[in-house]
Amino acid sequence: MDIGSKLRDVRRLKGMSLRQLAKRVDVSASFLSQVEQGKCQPSLESLSKLSAALDVTVDYLLREEQKTAKEMLELKLPNRLEYLAAVASLVTEACKVHRVVEQDRQDILLAVDEACTNIIKYAYDVGSFEYFTIRLTFEPNMIFIEFQDRGNPFNPLDVEPPQNIREGIENRNLGGLGIFLIRKVMDRTEYRYSVDRGNCLILAKELSDSSGRET
Repeated sequence: MDIGSKLRDVRRLKGMSLRQLAKRVDVSASFLSQVEQGKCQPSLESLSKLSAALDVTVDYLLREEQKTAKEMLELKLPNRLEYLAAVASLVTEACKVHRVVEQDRQDILLAVDEACTNIIKYAYDVGSFEYFTIRLTFEPNMIFIEFQDRGNPFNPLDVEPPQNIREGIENRNLGGLGIFLIRKVMDRTEYRYSVDRGNCLILAKELSDSSGRET
């Protein structure tokens, strides 16, 4: 992965726009865009400012990856709650392969369970038999989780969290608690919709330092 790609991925993980990052390091957004596209290289001074703004080391931005760039698992499931245990088992085993620490693993399991439950319960009409897809992509020190369904267009990020969190925990039907918990344990949440792909919820989490694929 080149410098531009790393900059783009870390910037998005931190939830920063091109303009916001460019302003922090005192460069133009167009220049930063060219760097991310691999059309030009930043000076050492700019690279140092970028690493500080993104809270990563210069070495990380420059270092060639020694591991496989990414590994993806894809699972297609029917909209049945009975399959949630199987999903949890698969996610757990995948996290063990990549040596994800216990706290990160529990956060990932919580987010996956909440997102799948929402899709199964609310994406399709009651009584319908449909499918949805989960994709887990492991990268060095990162995991991306994508949920895709062709149900009714719905952005879960627009749902307001319950005003009383304790009450929300006691009564899951109040709405908003699931996405509140997902946002709490994930570093980034993003929703997209298209006529071709349907609903797409993307989650990202930066893994703890002791995580990473077993060598």
